Amino acid sequence: MYYLYIDESGDTGLVNSPSRYFALTGLVIHETNWTAIVNDLVVFRRNLRVTHGLKVRAEIHANPFVQHGQPLSGTPRHVKLYILRQCIDWLASRNDVHVITVVIDKQGKPPKYNVFEQAWQVLIQRFENTIQHKNFPGGFSDQQGMIIPDNTDAKKLTGLLRKMRHFNAVPSQSFFCSARPVVQKLTATIYYRRPLLQGFYFFPNSSNY
Repeated sequence: MYYLYIDESGDTGLVNSPSRYFALTGLVIHETNWTAIVNDLVVFRRNLRVTHGLKVRAEIHANPFVQHGQPLSGTPRHVKLYILRQCIDWLASRNDVHVITVVIDKQGKPPKYNVFEQAWQVLIQRFENTIQHKNFPGGFSDQQGMIIPDNTDAKKLTGLLRKMRHFNAVPSQSFFCSARPVVQKLTATIYYRRPLLQGFYFFPNSSNY
């Protein structure tokens, strides 16, 4: 089983939106690697606590962290940027974690363009295709996938996944649409937790953290 932990950035609005972009980023982890990854992550976060005073359970949101000092108020900007660099380097060093990112540039999109559906559909399809072609780390065969998003529009996402299980409109050369199944490897259940994933910080419940 592959777990896809997903977080959103920006918003899906096209009118008077404070953000030009809507982005989805997901981390793909195989169930057999989950415990080792979390244990290594705890060691890494404890090191940040020792070297920079950043609590192990503290969530890092890049913009508030750099611009407003949360959760390290009073820390120089260059130190906070260095912490972010350490986080990125840690993630890049892993050969058992795969990153999927989809970014929608909302500028110039027509009024009826569905930002939410377009972004999630691309992400889900990419997850599905990579499982089918065994291109995730480990190359495990005959695997399923589970989508684990952070706080999002659950009703819309569940409806989209249900629709993608049954058909995908594909324009044919005769300008008609043919239907073919697109989602076959994902489990029916979508699990939601809040907070689940901020950057790449997720932990099991433990009083030790």
